[in-house]
Amino acid sequence: MAKVVVLGAGVSGHTAAAFLRKWLKKNDEVVVVSPEPKYNWIPSNIWVGVGLMNKDQVTFPLAPVYEKHQIPFKQARAIAIYPDGRDLEHRQPAVEIEYTGTGARAGQREFLPYDYLINATGPKLNFGATPGLGPTGHTLSVCTADHAVETAHVLKEKIDRMKRGERQRFVVGTGHGACTCEGAAFEYVVNLEFELRAKGVRDKADIVFLTNEYELGDFGVNGMHIRMGGYITPSKIFAESLFAERGIEWITRAHVRNVEPGIARIETLDGTLSDLKFDMAMLLPPFTGVGLKAYSPTGDDISDRLFAPNGFMKVDADYAKKSFADWKASDWPKTYQSPAYKNIFAAGIAFAPPHPISQPRTTAADRSFRRRPRAPACHQRSSARRSLATSWG
Repeated sequence: MAKVVVLGAGVSGHTAAAFLRKWLKKNDEVVVVSPEPKYNWIPSNIWVGVGLMNKDQVTFPLAPVYEKHQIPFKQARAIAIYPDGRDLEHRQPAVEIEYTGTGARAGQREFLPYDYLINATGPKLNFGATPGLGPTGHTLSVCTADHAVETAHVLKEKIDRMKRGERQRFVVGTGHGACTCEGAAFEYVVNLEFELRAKGVRDKADIVFLTNEYELGDFGVNGMHIRMGGYITPSKIFAESLFAERGIEWITRAHVRNVEPGIARIETLDGTLSDLKFDMAMLLPPFTGVGLKAYSPTGDDISDRLFAPNGFMKVDADYAKKSFADWKASDWPKTYQSPAYKNIFAAGIAFAPPHPISQPRTTAADRSFRRRPRAPACHQRSSARRSLATSWG
């Protein structure tokens, strides 16, 4: 009998648990740990953020689904991994979890033993990388269902203002030079523009797309080529044409230094500093690991054995330091298995590849916020594609 613990119930964790329960024997156990009681289909948060869907349409309770398929579910967050056992007496690998929610066990901690562990916790939304960024700051988000609900509420208020004759400026894009989710911002801005036209207020709106991409349409993978009607069109031309037709302005190669009420202070790759005013801003954050730690049975911190400096789990990839020009597709992981512990796997590694997909670039001026160049690694499907997206550390 084997026990598999899956940390996370997003796309990766939920899928892993479903297939494991199908493939493993009946006496094998699959346990899912997630701090959230509901599954959220994150791509559809874009529709929630423009008011076309509600939160209940993009979420569903996890417990009834797992109960039906005989998968124990623990609403808890992972705190630490003990890959060699939690102490000298208890040598079975275990993960320490803390229960969330409002139930009687909320706040309690537990050691959950495992034979195999799948880390599918996903990324942490690192709004703190840019002062003033995020729902607790001065910008909006569609990264979670609750964020998207708030964004839709603010959008409705802005539409009401425009119907009364007020002009409004919308800024959509990436909130840091190291962001990796340009595609989601692109989706949101075109949906926003469509909804403003549908509401009859497009003539009262100025829309600006703010991105760290080197060229519009790079999407963190050096662009794409679209074959249609016998012609091949680079995504740069496609994206620029789409925006020009819809009257959407764009600013590329941009890093947001900080955000104040109604103002995003930005620096572009050529070193130009400027202030971008807005009435509503939906800016996506960069990602890091969720902050899991790892300990030996004697209590020593061995996090660096399991995790890279950015907090994402190391897998079977070549993490040796090398220049952007020297890395190759074969450096990419094949089994997503921990090189230190063969019973630990990680899903979602495309958020943290072993080497930059995007060429590291620095600004003309050496400013304190740019301690080292870093390239955003967009979670696209191809590991061999390289982009020229702007980045800062």
